[in-house]
Amino acid sequence: MCSLAVGYQWFYNGANFVAFKVGGDAVHPLLLATMRFAIAALIILPFGLWRLYRRPADLSELANAAGLGVTMLVGSQSVAIIGTHLLPAGVASVFGSAAPIFLALFAWIALREPLDLRQVCGIALGFTGLVLMAWFTSHSGGFSPVGAALTLAASGCWAGGSLWARRLRLPADPVVALTAQLVAAATVLVIAAVASGIAGQTALTDLPASAWWALAFLIIASTLVGYGVFLAVNTDVSPLIANTFNYASPVVALLLSAALLGEQLTLAKLFAAGVALSGVALMVRRSADR
Repeated sequence: MCSLAVGYQWFYNGANFVAFKVGGDAVHPLLLATMRFAIAALIILPFGLWRLYRRPADLSELANAAGLGVTMLVGSQSVAIIGTHLLPAGVASVFGSAAPIFLALFAWIALREPLDLRQVCGIALGFTGLVLMAWFTSHSGGFSPVGAALTLAASGCWAGGSLWARRLRLPADPVVALTAQLVAAATVLVIAAVASGIAGQTALTDLPASAWWALAFLIIASTLVGYGVFLAVNTDVSPLIANTFNYASPVVALLLSAALLGEQLTLAKLFAAGVALSGVALMVRRSADR
C-alpha cells in the first residue's frame, strides 16, 4: 500500500504540470486556478464544517490555516499555473522542483541554520541545472524568462510557506485545516478574477473536453486526493519518502509532456534536468536526515 501511495504521489505531481499546460492554454491560467480551488473548496466545505463541529478549532488556528492557504495555494500553486502557461510543461516541472533548494537558503538566511557541504553542493547543482535548462530550451523555442521566473517564484513561495508552517498553530484536524486553506485561497482568487475582468471574458461552454479533464484532475486527483496521500506518507512512513516527489515528478512530467503534448525530449534537456534534480535530491535527503 505504501509503494502505491508513493507512486501515486510521483505521478500526480508530475501530471500536474501537464494539466496546468492543457488547462492554461484553453482558459486564462488565473481563471483555471480560481476554478480549481473554488470548486475544491465547495466540495470539501460540508465535510470540513462537520469535522469542525465535532472537533472545534480556535479562530487563531483557522486564521493561520487561511493565511497558509493563500501563501501555498495562491502564491505557489496558482503562480505555477501561470508560469507553466508560458513554458513547455516538462521544463516548467524542473523549475517547479526547486523548493527544497529555496528551503535550505531561506533557513540559512532567516533562521541562521548553517549549510553543510551536502547542502552547498545541492544548491550549486540545482541552480546549475536550472541555468542549463534555460540555456538549452531557449535555443529550441517555447522558452519564456518570465515563465521561468514565475515558476521559480512559485517554488520559493512554497518553500517560504513550508518554513512558516513550522511556526504556525493549525487546526488539529487535517480536513478542517485543508478546508480553511481552500476557502481562503478560493476567496482571494475569485476576487482577483472578478476585479481583473477575466471571469467575464471566457465562455466556459466553449472550452474543449481536454480542458475539463485537466480541471477535474487538478480538483480531485491533485487537490483533494493528492493532499491526503501526501499527509499519509509523510506521517506514517517518513519525510524522505514523502518528499521524493520533488525529484521524481519532473521525470514523470517530462515523459508525459513528450507523450501527450508532443514536447521535444532532447538529450540536452534530460542532462540539464538530471543535474538540477540531483541537487534537489541532495536537499531532500538532507532535510530528511534531520
